[in-house]
Amino acid sequence: MKRMNYPALAALVASALIVAGGQATKAKTGASTVKVLKGNYMTDTTGNVEKRDLVITRVFDAPVELVWKAWTDPEYVMRWWGPTGFTSPSCKIDFREGGKFVFHMRAPKEFQGGQDFYTSGVYKKIVPLTLIEFSQGLADKDGNRIDPATMGMPADFPKEIPSALAFKRVGDKTELTATEYGWTVGQMRDMSEAGLSQCLDKLAEVLARQR
Repeated sequence: MKRMNYPALAALVASALIVAGGQATKAKTGASTVKVLKGNYMTDTTGNVEKRDLVITRVFDAPVELVWKAWTDPEYVMRWWGPTGFTSPSCKIDFREGGKFVFHMRAPKEFQGGQDFYTSGVYKKIVPLTLIEFSQGLADKDGNRIDPATMGMPADFPKEIPSALAFKRVGDKTELTATEYGWTVGQMRDMSEAGLSQCLDKLAEVLARQR
């Protein structure tokens, strides 16, 4: 497995839990208000900040009930969470609006001896078998939020990422749209997208074994 530097890995950690949907959010950067310009690209009034939502859509060969369970049942999440080569030794989910989750992943031994990483967040909106909206961010093992700057992250690495998952039944398959809102365009966003894509690849493998 290719050795990754720590900031790149942390971006992969932050990547996973994700979104639905069409309307880009507004954010504030200092005194400048970020506004949608076109599609899901955004820039501030001075043109200094460009943001773009991370959006991945996949069709899984599994019924929507099973894909939903894969995101909401800790035992299922532990089977696929984390990029390629990572494992998930534990997972805590209080699946209700206002409930919290803590996803745990462990790096391969060749990366700092198998270091542990945690992502935590709060469920904001749940529409059964249709939509999960939530926040997410880097955390300690108890789910307490960690400032990315203390982990060596760049200044534009978000402390909290508004996210959602949209589920759509397509015959006996499921279309999943995963989104993380408001990433600053750059390497961290690209690495997060790569990490999330690898997580979804692993999810597809797990679901295929359930058929």
